[in-house]
Amino acid sequence: MNTQSLELLRQEFIQEAQSAPKLFKDLAKVEQYIAESYKTRALIELIQNADDAESSVFGIHDIVGGFIVGNNGRAFTIKDVESLCRSGSSNKQRGGTTIGYRGIGFKSVVNIANKVTVFSGDFCFTFNREKTQLVLKKNLDVPLIRIPHLMDTSNPIHEQALELKEKYKYETIFIFQDVLEEISEEELSSIDRSSLLFLKNIRKAIIDHKNIHRNILVEHKKVDTRRVVRISEFEAIDEWEVDYLADNEVDLVAFKKEGKAIIPARPDESVIHSFTPTKEFSGAFIKINGDFSTDPSRKTIDFDSQSKKSFQNAVSIIVKAITAILEGDLTREGFFTPFVNIHVIESSQFKLLLFKSIEAGLENIRILSNSGKSESFSSVRLKPEWLNFEDYERLCAEGLVSINKTLITTYPELFTFLKAINTKTLNIDDIISSINNSKISIIGCAQIFEKIINQYRYDLDTDKIAQLKTLKIFPCNNNIFRAEYVKSASELDNEFKSYLKNNVDTADLNLFLKKLDISPEILPEKSVVNNESANNTFQSTSATYSSNFKAEPAIKKWRSAEKNAQEYLKSLNVALSVKDVTEANLGYDLELMLHNGKRIYIEVKSVNSFVEPFKISNNEYSSAHNYGAEYYIALVVNNDDFQIKFVPNPIKTLSFEKKCERWSWFCGQYDDKLKEINEILL
Repeated sequence: MNTQSLELLRQEFIQEAQSAPKLFKDLAKVEQYIAESYKTRALIELIQNADDAESSVFGIHDIVGGFIVGNNGRAFTIKDVESLCRSGSSNKQRGGTTIGYRGIGFKSVVNIANKVTVFSGDFCFTFNREKTQLVLKKNLDVPLIRIPHLMDTSNPIHEQALELKEKYKYETIFIFQDVLEEISEEELSSIDRSSLLFLKNIRKAIIDHKNIHRNILVEHKKVDTRRVVRISEFEAIDEWEVDYLADNEVDLVAFKKEGKAIIPARPDESVIHSFTPTKEFSGAFIKINGDFSTDPSRKTIDFDSQSKKSFQNAVSIIVKAITAILEGDLTREGFFTPFVNIHVIESSQFKLLLFKSIEAGLENIRILSNSGKSESFSSVRLKPEWLNFEDYERLCAEGLVSINKTLITTYPELFTFLKAINTKTLNIDDIISSINNSKISIIGCAQIFEKIINQYRYDLDTDKIAQLKTLKIFPCNNNIFRAEYVKSASELDNEFKSYLKNNVDTADLNLFLKKLDISPEILPEKSVVNNESANNTFQSTSATYSSNFKAEPAIKKWRSAEKNAQEYLKSLNVALSVKDVTEANLGYDLELMLHNGKRIYIEVKSVNSFVEPFKISNNEYSSAHNYGAEYYIALVVNNDDFQIKFVPNPIKTLSFEKKCERWSWFCGQYDDKLKEINEILL
C-alpha cells in the first residue's frame, strides 16, 4: 500500500483544519448543502466518475453492514485522492474528455452513508467523521469527505468487499457503511437505464443489493453518421438512434426506436444530458446531450455561452435530418413522432426554444421543388384541408415546394410538425398566382372556386372580379377555360356543378357566377352542407355504405378483426393510409392517416356484442394515455354482420379496472360511450 504519500496528504489536511477551525466547520456545512442538492443523484455521480476513469463495468453490491460500489477503470493516483478530498479542485477540464469538472460530485455520498472506505490501486483509506474528530481532539461539525484516514485491512467487512473486487475484476471499490437505507434504496431502484446512453465507456452496470437486482448492458454500434445504442435489462431492451455532426461526438441527439421506427421517448426520458441526465425537458420526446453548464446539483441547465453552443449544435443535427427527409429520405420512419403532442408537458424553457431554433435553422436551407429547382425552405407549402392532394402538388409546381404523398405516407406526422414551426399553408393567393400554369382536375377547380366564394363573398370589388375573370377555373368540353369563354352554367362540367351544388350556398354561387358574367339559372336555388362536413361526415358502419366511401370495404369473415377494421378504414374517403402495426407492439393496432394530415391511433378489440367486456394491456393503456384524443378503441363484431364502433380517448371516456394477469385493464361498461365513425371524424 502507498501509505507514505497518503500520510503526507493526511497530515496536510489535518494542519489546515487545525489552523482554520471555523473554515473547517464551514466546509462541513458546504458538504451537507452539496449532498442535499444532489439528493437521489449520488449514485449517478459515482457512475459518471467511473466513466471518467474509463471504466467499462460499474457495480453496486450488498455486503454485511452496507454496500460497495466498484468499477474497473483507472486506479487512483495521489492527485486523484487529493481531488476526491477537496471541493472544486478537480483536474477535469470543461470541454475536455471527462464529464465532471467541478470536483464536488463525490461529496454527495454523505447523503448515503456515514462511513466511506476506498480501495484503488496502491491506496486504501477511509472517510469517517468520528476519526476526524478524534484526530482534531475537538467535538465539532466536520466534513465527512476531507481527511483520509489509514485503515486496518483485516476488517471482516473489508475482506468481503475485496472478494467482490476480485470476483468482478474491479480496480476501484468504495465501501459504504452506516448507510441511510431510505435514501440508498430509493436511488438504487430509481436509476433510469437510459442514464447510461451518452456515457463514453460504461458498458455494464450491475446492481445487486438486497431485493434490488439489476443487470444493465449497453451496446454501441456505429452506422454511417449515426450510432445505434441498445440498452438491455433482462428482457427489457431499449434502442436509441444517436445522431451527431461530423467530428463532434459530444453534442448528440438521441431518438428512441421500436423495431425499425422512431417513437416518442417517455417524458421522464426526454431530458437534456450533460453526459448524465439533468431534470430539464429537452423540448421534444428525444434526448439531447452536450457540454452543458448546470447548477451545482447538475439538475438544471445554466444557459451560458457553452450551453448555447451545444444546444445549437443539437438543433443543427435535427435540421440536417429534416432536410434529408424533405429531399426524399424514407429511412427514418416515425422521425416526427417525438415532436408532436408536446402540449402534454406544461412548462419548459426548452420547448419553445427548440421549435423556434429549428424554424430558424430551416430558413437557411434549400431543397428541390417539384420542378427540380433549388428553392429556399420558405417556398414550402402545406396542403390545405379543403384541397385534394393531387391538385395541391400540381399547384406547387412553379416556385413552390409541396410535400409529396410518399413522404406523408412514410411520415404521417410531418404536416403536424411543419405547422408547429409555422410553415405556410398553400393559400388562395398562391393558387391564383399559379393556377393558369397548372393542369387542375375538375374537382380541384370546384374546390378552388368554393374557396374563392367563401373567402371573397363579402369583399368582391371590381378589381377582384377582374382578377377572377382571368383564372382558368371553369371546366367544360374536356378543357378548362376562363370565365369570359363560358356564357352559361349549363356549359359547365356536371361533376363541377354537382360538387358546387352540394357544398356551396346557392345564393352565394349564383352571385359569383353573375359577377363573372356566367348565367346561373340552371343551378337550383338550394342551400347545402359546407365542404368540411361533406368531406368528413360518414354514415353508419353497418352493411350499407354511402358515397362517403371510396368503395365497399372488402370485409371477409375469415379475416381477423384487425384486418377487417383496416379494410373498413381504408375505404373511407378521408383515409390517406391505414397501416397495420400490430406486430410492432406499439400499444395500438392501426395507424390511420387522414388527408388533412391528422393521425389517429386505433386499438382493435373483437367482441361478440357491444355489451361484452373487453380488456387492454398495460402497453395499450399507456399508449391510450399518451395519445389522448388521438387514440381510439375500435370494437368489432367480426361475424357475418360485420359491425364496428369507436370509443375516442378511452382513458378519459371509460372506466377501467386493473386486474393482475400480467396486468390488464378491464372495461365492463361502455355501450353508452360508443360512437359511429361519422361522430368522431368531423
